[in-house]
This record gives sequence, structure tokens and C-alpha cells, in this order.
Amino acid sequence: MKRGAYVLLTACLMTGFIGCSDDDPNYDNVTPPAVVVAPNTLTGVITDNQGNPLSDAKVSLDATQVSTDAKGVFFFSDVKAGTYVIKAEAKDKLAKEDQITVKDSGKSQNLMWNASLLSDVSVEVAVSATEESKGNVETEALKDNEKAEVKVETTVPAGAIESEEEVKIVISPIYDANTAGATARALSRASEPVMLVGATLSCSKTGVTLRKPVELGFNVDEEVAQSVEAKQYKNGQWVSVASRVEGGKVVVEADEFAAYGLFLGVSFSISEGSEPVSFDESEWNNLYGAKEMQVGNASYTYKSGTEIKTKGTTVLTALLVEKLAQRFGATVSTLSGSYPLNVTLPVGTALTVSGTQSKQSVSVSAMGKSVSGTHYGTVTVVASTYNRQHNGGTE
Repeated sequence: MKRGAYVLLTACLMTGFIGCSDDDPNYDNVTPPAVVVAPNTLTGVITDNQGNPLSDAKVSLDATQVSTDAKGVFFFSDVKAGTYVIKAEAKDKLAKEDQITVKDSGKSQNLMWNASLLSDVSVEVAVSATEESKGNVETEALKDNEKAEVKVETTVPAGAIESEEEVKIVISPIYDANTAGATARALSRASEPVMLVGATLSCSKTGVTLRKPVELGFNVDEEVAQSVEAKQYKNGQWVSVASRVEGGKVVVEADEFAAYGLFLGVSFSISEGSEPVSFDESEWNNLYGAKEMQVGNASYTYKSGTEIKTKGTTVLTALLVEKLAQRFGATVSTLSGSYPLNVTLPVGTALTVSGTQSKQSVSVSAMGKSVSGTHYGTVTVVASTYNRQHNGGTE
């Protein structure tokens, strides 16, 4: 009887197993869901020239404008392929404008643009009919880069302007040749004339001209003074203007209300690279789950901005640090991003997400001196799904 009962139990169990196997679905070839490629985004950080974030700064991308948050971060969603003019503005700061091109890569890109805005300062010098008058203005430099601060001395001769009213001459530092309206140059490895420092000369009264030239004295040092070329912005372009060197000072005789600057042949270079992006969670595995799995967003961290690695130990290297910062940014921030996945994973499927960020070695050199840094750029994210047989995956 015991043996008969054992045989009967074994037969029942085998029948049950066969029945369950017949009823259960086969999840080996479940079709993985497709993950829709998210639209491109554009973000970055707007700071002052000391690296402090500027909240409520205005950033425009063509006709679309957004404001920065308390950390100086701005964000544009759904950025289509094309070429745009991007501009950052803030109260009491000089605006920064650039042109960016977004390419259609077929993958989701979080593009970067950062700007450090300099203070909008100026000095007024009263014009006297009988006496010479003077005034000084100093350029602004990055934090811990004081050697790039250049004093611009202004000497206004008596009777420089013929006017019965009180007239003042206004001197304002400028830092980029494009500020005067010149066309922006594309980044080149070849040496190009770059404005190291400059100033605009204007008048508090419109419609007047200079009867006598005003002297602008740029206090650099002897090394820089002997190597730069003084130029004036005239008729839409920068042209050479007469100047003299007095020790470490370059003196320009300004006979018009215009922009004036000291130019030097400078070479910029970029070496392309990349690094992986860190995700809080990068895999969702439902290959052997019991029910469908909902996947929302993938959170990650990345870097924004430029880390300048060289110290400005001389006036020249300090000014080159400023030029590097003006092209690529001067500070690095760690930001958080969120990539929308929004998929449902059936049993038998899984999803992974990965990303890379462009990482460029950038440098600027002149007269045998060079400064360098690391610039962090576009983040590219890729999501892939697959089933138990690891085929049929989608991105």
C-alpha cells in the first residue's frame, strides 16, 4: 500500500508540473520596449568674474529667454538642431554674447554654455577750458588673478572739447574686441590678434568731437608693452593707431570717441576627450520579475564650466588666463540632471542607461608662455533595452 501511494503521489506531481509549464507564458522572446530619444537641452551657469553665481540673470537663445536660479543655473528644453545666438545679461554687468551650433546627432544631448560676466564700470573726467584733468579706471580680473588688473590712466587736455555746457569724458574698460561690434572669430589653432585689454572713450554730451587728443595710458609691464599693437575700432574694424611706450605703459593718443585696445598674437588650442557620466541608477532588470516594471527618470551628475590650471604669475600669463576664461568660462560647478525614460518593462526585459561628457583640454599661448585648463561640455545619454536572449534591443 505504501508503494502504491508513493507511485500515485509521484504521478500527480508530475501531472501538476506539466500542467503549470503548459500554462505559463514563455518570456524568453518578449519584445523590449523602445525608449524614445529625449529632446536636446541646453544648460549652464552664469557667474560674476569672481565665480559667484548670478541669480535672476537673463539668458536668451534667439527669441526665447529664461532666468537663472539661485545657483546661477539656466535651462532650455527641446533645443532643435540649428545655429543660435545666446546672450547672458545681469544688472550692473557687461553682457556676454556668443553663437552656438546644435547638431542632429540622433542621440539625446545636454549641451553646455557658461559665462562669467564682468562689472560694468566707468569713470567720468570733467573737461576744463583752462586746466588739464585726469582720471583712472581699472580693469576687473578673475579671483586670485590680480596681475591682470590693468590701470588705464586718462589725461584730458584743457579745451579738449569746445562747449559752453559742462561736459564729461567717460572711460569704460572693455575686455573683448567683439564688444565694439566686430564679427566674432571662430576658434583657431593659428596665431590671431587678440585684444588683451581695452577701453572705450565717450562723451556725456552727444554731437561733440575732440579738438585735442586725449591720452589713454595702459599700465601693463615692459614685456607686454614692447610686444603689443595699439588699435582703434573705426568704420567697423580694428585699425592700427599711433602709440608710444613709457616703461611698462602704452600711451595712445585718442583723437576720436571710440574703442581702443592693445592687441597681441595669441594661439588657442583644443584637445578633445570625454569621461563617463555618473548615474544614481543605471540598470532596471525585469528579466525574471513577477510583473511589469515602471521606469521614470534616470538621475545623474555632471560638470559645467572650465577649470583653469595655470596661475597668472606675470602680467602676460595673467592676461592669458583672462583670455582663456573669456572663451571657455572660469569656474566649474557640479550639476544634477534627469533623463526621462518613461517606459514599462514587461517581464523578460531589462533597461540600461549610460552617458558620456565631452572633456576638452584647452590652452592659450603667446610669446612662449602658455596657460591651460579643462573645459566640460556636452553630455550625451543613451538608453538600451533587451530581453532574455539579448537581442532586439533599442536605444
